[in-house]
Amino acid sequence: MRYAGGSDRMSEAEDDVRWRQAVAEAVRKSEAVLRAVTENTPDWLFLLDENLCVRFMNRPFGQNRPEIVLGRAFLDFVPPELRGSMEDTYRKALMTGVPARLELRKPGPEGILGNFEHRIMPVIEGGAVRALTVAVTDITERNRAENELRAQVRILETMREGVVLVDPANHAIRLTNPTFDRMFGYGPTELLGRSVEPLFSMLTVQRRRLARAVGSKTGEAVPVEFECARKDGTRFVAACVVTPLEMNGSEHWLAVINDVTERKRLEREIIEAANREQQRIGSDLHDGLGQDLTGIALMLRGVVAQLRKEGSATRGDVEEVIGLVNNAIENTRTLARGLSPLGSGRGSFGSALQTLATRVSERFGVQVDCHLDIEDPVRLSETAAAHVYRIVQEALTNVVRHSGATEVSISLKTADGELYLQVDDNGRGFTQMHPERPQGLGLKIMRYRAQMLGGDLSIESSGNGGGVSVHCSCPLDFTVQVESN
Repeated sequence: MRYAGGSDRMSEAEDDVRWRQAVAEAVRKSEAVLRAVTENTPDWLFLLDENLCVRFMNRPFGQNRPEIVLGRAFLDFVPPELRGSMEDTYRKALMTGVPARLELRKPGPEGILGNFEHRIMPVIEGGAVRALTVAVTDITERNRAENELRAQVRILETMREGVVLVDPANHAIRLTNPTFDRMFGYGPTELLGRSVEPLFSMLTVQRRRLARAVGSKTGEAVPVEFECARKDGTRFVAACVVTPLEMNGSEHWLAVINDVTERKRLEREIIEAANREQQRIGSDLHDGLGQDLTGIALMLRGVVAQLRKEGSATRGDVEEVIGLVNNAIENTRTLARGLSPLGSGRGSFGSALQTLATRVSERFGVQVDCHLDIEDPVRLSETAAAHVYRIVQEALTNVVRHSGATEVSISLKTADGELYLQVDDNGRGFTQMHPERPQGLGLKIMRYRAQMLGGDLSIESSGNGGGVSVHCSCPLDFTVQVESN
């Protein structure tokens, strides 16, 4: 029995030796694998035995942490207040063989406080956990970036404007905020990956302007307005600012939009009310004051005839008064035509432009040629025609006041369903003002009128006496609908 007992003890000792050899072999294998695959990893990788002592580390853990050495307990370099929770997690992974993860805020390799992620993976050999591999990653910068991104997302979520990020290569939507989704009647993430084109009904001139602006590679925001379609088929007018930007090495478009349907309606009503008031004042001047002055002139002519018969010396004074009244009549008619150039009895749109050109030539000594290649009558609503007329009028006013030009050419034509207007002069031009950013109020109003017609207006100058060219284009179908919308 003694020999048997001794044999049992020897057998147990041999089993223990074999077990330890198996553990050592498993650890050596894990160490070899770790050395082979972790030479260039940005993480710090550790191999821990069943006692949580360091058996392998892929690189030093900072010059300020010399206590982390092979054979030393892994938890020795952990702040005391963190050791309890860490040891519980590590022991649980050893007992269960289930991977674990920890995120801790503690000193890093250089002793600087940061955020570190511990990814714990058990090493299983022969059905038992023999060791643990631990990957420690500094996620301080990642957390900072994620916090910034979350802050940006929160800003997008609270914005009253709709925001959409578009890949111009295929017009696919990459990002939307909740306001954009609600504006178009879609649920969260429902639009991601879809083409943005079905949402926007852009007119040809608007497409050209957008393409010209984002193709300039200036990175500047580009304002544009167009009609949009909701999911339920209803439509609204959107004011949009598009900014080209680089993301992950490729170009994207970031668009911020507002529903301006009500604002556009109110603006149109204000402008139409102003136009109606101008027409009323023009009609009152022409039909009221003008007629009264004409009556006075006729009565004075009768008085002159009577004074001539009587041989009165006051006849010359009365004739002088008649001349003043006639001048007042002509000035009143000119003022009436300026206030209401397209009213009833004033002739067609084309004749109104011809009259404007003639009046400017006679009054300011500038040769104004008007070239019209349009249908008669042109397919313009009264409001749209008034907008185009005022654009020409403002362009001529700028020429007379600022350019020093002696010749002006007005060209108006219709082609391919669009109206094209161009006003050129031979003045001094400009060198300081950016053509896409006119600063004068008159120029801003010109651009605003063009936008009211669903069109675009641009101003170009070669400077140094090269003159200025004003270009305006708008769709005829849109201008016909201006009054009814």
